[in-house]
Amino acid sequence: MGSLMDDDTIMVEINRELELFIPMYLENVKADCLVVEALLEREDMEEIESLGHRLKGSGGSCGFSVISEAGETLELAAVARDREAVVRACRALRQHLEQVRVVYV
Repeated sequence: MGSLMDDDTIMVEINRELELFIPMYLENVKADCLVVEALLEREDMEEIESLGHRLKGSGGSCGFSVISEAGETLELAAVARDREAVVRACRALRQHLEQVRVVYV
């Protein structure tokens, strides 16, 4: 769940119990975007599919629906061997990560 603020900041409310975990998780997702780019250069759609599947599950578990949706998009794009869809999903995910601000509740 997130809401867009006037300055393009997306506020996401996350359970306070996850506060120690979330910063590392978000850094790992950023790193996953770089991994996807490297995998795309090697045409390794199977590994992109797997990474997308992991993001789909972890995003939902951690309260980041956009990460979950991006993971699903990556997964499906990899199955379809749609390079452009993979690039778009990765770009959108990176943009989201730049805009997201976590509020612990």
